[in-house]
Amino acid sequence: MTRRDRQGDPYRLDLNLTPLLDVVLQLITFFMMLVHFGSQIEAADREVRLPVAPAALPGAMAGEDRLVVVIDAAGTLIAGGRERSASEASRWWAEQAARRFRGAASLGEPAEELPTQVIVRADRDAPYGAVRSALAEAQESGFARFSLVVMLQEGR
Repeated sequence: MTRRDRQGDPYRLDLNLTPLLDVVLQLITFFMMLVHFGSQIEAADREVRLPVAPAALPGAMAGEDRLVVVIDAAGTLIAGGRERSASEASRWWAEQAARRFRGAASLGEPAEELPTQVIVRADRDAPYGAVRSALAEAQESGFARFSLVVMLQEGR
């Protein structure tokens, strides 16, 4: 059998599309990781103008136990979708700590410190005293891991 008979038409070109498909799938994955899906940010139920920092880093990993609170421009703590007064906020922190202590005890964590990451979204015009008192109440309840959310400064 001649070579022409085994290969068919000598002018026919068969392309291998596997490398092209690999590159396309990698690009799709890359862009899906970078895209921002609307405004579905945790605790974004109220307009809060976050402070700007030159080196803002992304939040904690999504798999961790997280507790998100918001402090508005007036210094009011907003947690669980409700505004909390000072006395209500203390009770709320204690309830959250008690709920998480039960979970941490079942995981074998020490009872002195909770593994929960507390994420604080404070308005840039919020009084420092309101932010500090919220952090102090959380620490008294047993929370020890905190993240303050800021926005990345443009132009750097």
